[in-house]
Amino acid sequence: MDVGQREIELRGGRIVLYTRADDRHGIWQARFRLGTERTLVRRSTKTTDLAEAKRTAEELYEELRYKQRNNHPLKDQTFKQLAEDFVRKSARDTLEGRLSKGRLVLIEGTLRRYLLPFFGKRPINSITTADFNEYDEWRLDYWTRGYGADKVVATSAAVPSAKTLVMEQSILRQILKHGLEQGSLKQLAFMRAKRAKTNRRGAFDVKEYRLLVRTARQRSNQAEHPRVKRDRQLLELYVRLLVGTGMRVGEARGLTWRDVELIHTGNGKLTETLRLWVDGKTGKRAVIGTRAAKNTLKKLLAHYGWKDLDEARANGNGLFRNSKGEDIGTFEVGFGKLMEAAGLDKDRHGNARTLYSLRHTYATFRLLYGGTDIYLLARNMGTSVNMIEQHYGHVSTTLAADKLI
Repeated sequence: MDVGQREIELRGGRIVLYTRADDRHGIWQARFRLGTERTLVRRSTKTTDLAEAKRTAEELYEELRYKQRNNHPLKDQTFKQLAEDFVRKSARDTLEGRLSKGRLVLIEGTLRRYLLPFFGKRPINSITTADFNEYDEWRLDYWTRGYGADKVVATSAAVPSAKTLVMEQSILRQILKHGLEQGSLKQLAFMRAKRAKTNRRGAFDVKEYRLLVRTARQRSNQAEHPRVKRDRQLLELYVRLLVGTGMRVGEARGLTWRDVELIHTGNGKLTETLRLWVDGKTGKRAVIGTRAAKNTLKKLLAHYGWKDLDEARANGNGLFRNSKGEDIGTFEVGFGKLMEAAGLDKDRHGNARTLYSLRHTYATFRLLYGGTDIYLLARNMGTSVNMIEQHYGHVSTTLAADKLI
């Protein structure tokens, strides 16, 4: 036996305590034989005291025997194994309509890119608060000096935003809570909750929105190439539809003509109303468009040469297609050029405007000019009343101005 190694048998050899030759601290390890000669499980007692190691080994042995009798896994589940089980559960939830496809894609991407490379091989019951803190540092350096420094991903920021980190932490917490629910994780180590910085959303006011639409039309009229003219016309319709519905950018991307309906509503007086069925981060829901959105939809039909909605629905294509008949993944580049041409790339608070500013404009217009109930607005936008109050509280203050003077 090598110098530094010691070995002690308990329970007729079913428990073997030993120290490793390469461990200068002399921490006692335990090897357990259960049921048959081939069933061996190893654990660390995490102590150098022999008496304490014996007590710990006896407790571990009884715990393992209980697991064996009840067909529980004898070895600690790794984070990778738990994560794979969680993804399978999430996929089932998506098929049954309890989880959106977008959320499932987000979970899979976050796991593949960040969580599995860091936590993957670790036994879930050995993950500590210190590991969470170490992960935070690792994640911040991921794209600059770390694991992803030699990768090129256009949609990933070099330094993650506070909102991104909050979102990723929520996925990590969900996975570990899944382990608690199925009994493989004994307890969840303390994880400091992250808070995303709340920014006022970069919406357009009425004057700015009119300028944006006017500039879009001017750019279309000035275009000499037919394809460029067509693309700019489609961008204007896209802008108008998002401001008239409050859809998320990802929800608009997945829309097909089969998701579009013109229904009749109203008490006594029938009113033609636009209803869209979207599938986004909060799952499937109906979105009711404004009258302006309904008119935009009809212009969109004419843009493609459809005589009516029935003809478009029979075709089944996406709402936004290029001249080759391919679905447009994003209008980000074209929208950026439009805002630059209109001088509207930032709002008065210095917030950069993006495609998501169209959704925020919808919310602001509905609260300021539409008289929309905040609960109904939250339902139509697929968000919570709390989020509406958090991000559009300044609008509520404006509405109550007459009571504040």
